[in-house]
Amino acid sequence: MSYGSTILLVAILVIMGIVLVVAIRGITWAQNARDELNTEEEQRLMIKSIGDGQRSIAAALISIQSELADVRNRISAIESHIKDGK
Repeated sequence: MSYGSTILLVAILVIMGIVLVVAIRGITWAQNARDELNTEEEQRLMIKSIGDGQRSIAAALISIQSELADVRNRISAIESHIKDGK
């Protein structure tokens, strides 16, 4: 009869080992999924930040271009005034 209880004990230990391995794999899988979601969120925020920066740079460039056009017009006016004065 002692063999029967030993076999039962071994079977329970094997089942507990299998459950433990499955639980550890599940926890690891959940942690990896959470890390991946966090990484994707960080990348999304970085891409949004880059897009915002590009829009502000484009707006500044448009402003600079209009100021440059104004400077060119003034230089042209000064050149024509100097030519007319001579």
